[in-house]
Amino acid sequence: MSGMCRTLTCLSLTAMLVPAAIGQDTASQIERFELFNECRPMQLVIEGLNEDAGAIGLAIGALQAAAESRLRAARIYTKERVEARFAYLYTNVTVTGRAFSVSLAFNKVATDIFGHTSVAITWNAGATGTHGGDAGYVVSSLSQQLDRFLAAYLRVNDKACGAPAP
Repeated sequence: MSGMCRTLTCLSLTAMLVPAAIGQDTASQIERFELFNECRPMQLVIEGLNEDAGAIGLAIGALQAAAESRLRAARIYTKERVEARFAYLYTNVTVTGRAFSVSLAFNKVATDIFGHTSVAITWNAGATGTHGGDAGYVVSSLSQQLDRFLAAYLRVNDKACGAPAP
């Protein structure tokens, strides 16, 4: 391979790798904005259930227990409002006939470029499916979404939480 070909090959590779590295850095910064909370305890808000949820035996207590235990295990849950500037995880489970949806939204204080501060949803995830009349399946789906949230949250907050993320 001539010197000119090697130079062009190197330049081509560099041109392809630099945007990928910049993209990774941007994705990391976005994830940090979405989830960084200095590993401070957060509150949990669970939306009330509808009649269809009750018809399959799904109780808010089961959802509360599943969510609280996962957040407690990660040492990021509190029932107390720690300060005026707090974060919370909003959980909503809806059952309609044989279908259900589970959604999580991480809410934290955010400041816009004009200096206005408010609580905003910075991260969300969810799932839909059919439950076959099994309330436990819906609780399991909530647990999966909580695991997804915790994996991302702990990865972003690993140094502040004092332990390496999973």
